[in-house]
Amino acid sequence: MNDPHKFGTEFGSDNAPEHSAAIVSHHDGIKWFEAIPGEQLCIRVHGTQVNGRYAIMENIAAPGTATPMHFHAEDEIFHILEGTVTFSIDGDVFNASVGSIVVIPAGAHHAWRNRSNSPIRMSTFFSPGGVEELYPKLVGLSLEELSTVVEPFGSGIVGPPIVE
Repeated sequence: MNDPHKFGTEFGSDNAPEHSAAIVSHHDGIKWFEAIPGEQLCIRVHGTQVNGRYAIMENIAAPGTATPMHFHAEDEIFHILEGTVTFSIDGDVFNASVGSIVVIPAGAHHAWRNRSNSPIRMSTFFSPGGVEELYPKLVGLSLEELSTVVEPFGSGIVGPPIVE
């Protein structure tokens, strides 16, 4: 009926992904840092913990906080946990509120801004992992300095933040 070999050996045990230990990322054990002004970040699951398959970060951003228009070599998925976030993805501008999932494919030009009067909180998933190594390197950098730091990670700054 559901023969795992029907579609080749990709589902067979010979090609099963390398097993990792279970991971529990407790909220009180994480380290927060400010990557861009107004945004607190933490790495909840580091790519090295899951053989590079993905990474999970958490973001809390104050009102007015915004990223410049940029892109990544990885898929990026946002889960909005608190507040409403304005996104621009390849020219499409929209709001995403609590419970929304926003999937940004690798290479898409995107930015987000907190246009509200309250902080926003999001979980951000990257696939594959590795780009999470970039974010601690952004602390205290100007917009101009960001460009040179992000390039080795397959990312690029391509424009200014979303307008207030």
